[in-house]
Amino acid sequence: MEDLESFVSDYTKDKKHLHLAIGIVREGDIEYHSFSNNKKKSMIPPENMLYEIGSITKVFTSILLLEMERERLLSSDDVVGKFVQNAENDYLNKITLKNLATHTSGLPVLATNHILTKKRSNPYSMYTEEDLTAFLSNADYTDSIVSFGYSNLGVGLLGNILCKVSGNTYDELLKKYITRPLKMNETAVMLDSEQNSRFLNGHASTGRRVPHWDLSIYEGAGGIKSSVSDLSLFVQANLNDDHPIASTLQKSHLPIWIGNSNLYFGWGGDKILDKGILWHNGGTAGFNSYLAFNKELRAGVVLLSNYSFFTNSLMDYYLAQLLKWFTKKEPSQGTMIDFTGKKIFESILRSEGI
Repeated sequence: MEDLESFVSDYTKDKKHLHLAIGIVREGDIEYHSFSNNKKKSMIPPENMLYEIGSITKVFTSILLLEMERERLLSSDDVVGKFVQNAENDYLNKITLKNLATHTSGLPVLATNHILTKKRSNPYSMYTEEDLTAFLSNADYTDSIVSFGYSNLGVGLLGNILCKVSGNTYDELLKKYITRPLKMNETAVMLDSEQNSRFLNGHASTGRRVPHWDLSIYEGAGGIKSSVSDLSLFVQANLNDDHPIASTLQKSHLPIWIGNSNLYFGWGGDKILDKGILWHNGGTAGFNSYLAFNKELRAGVVLLSNYSFFTNSLMDYYLAQLLKWFTKKEPSQGTMIDFTGKKIFESILRSEGI
């Protein structure tokens, strides 16, 4: 494989406080690489530093849905109205949990009564379950059902439903169904004191330090913190069939024909060198992430950065940027880590002669 530094140089330049961690998975092997512009040396191994992974959380929420379906606690074909109390609305009886997981419910990126400017530095923290119920009581997006429309609201609602059905917190579900079976001990929404000591500060694209996000009831859409070590184990699990949740991960890899396109539980589909890949990215106020793999060739990549691809002045524009997730277009300002990740992954595939 070509020198990694040549691939990351454009991304790393002019980021004074940058920590960039990269995990490369090939066959059964994992290798870690890191780049830092911070002059203060850390005693924490780069692969064990913790980052907000943003919307990669959505993949985990979809896998939780499939695991709970496997245990017959619910069905992905159950209508949303079955689980939403105090919001009698016929629209909720037209959309299913599968629609929430595949962004085909018609629900918008955020609820119309969710005003980000109430707390620009931590925009999800003040939105309550009561706010969500009030919105769902009158929501009607029937005309958009089965059409793809990226929705933080939809997957946040799904995570909320899974917690209510199980009687567990989101972290308890993660541990039971994913992190404990896969030995991912550094992945959680709520961190303990030791984990917090390894949790990096996040920075806007201007370099200014920004607060960590509290996703509140949106935790299933973007609340997980993790390390490149843990996410590399997650990629490795997706490439292999000899672990406790292999059948569920396999199901998440299967395309589902909805409306007029093939979609996945949690994942996005793309191609690199004409090879199909499954992927997801993530962005919060201070972090950016990218994860992708090709199961046939048993290769994958994880990139985690403590720099966001937007500035605080773009916070209100964040919703519009999320709509570009499916088109894979670069934002007009800032630089998403996806472009770097795709270049690295392409080099991995080329270097393996595949």
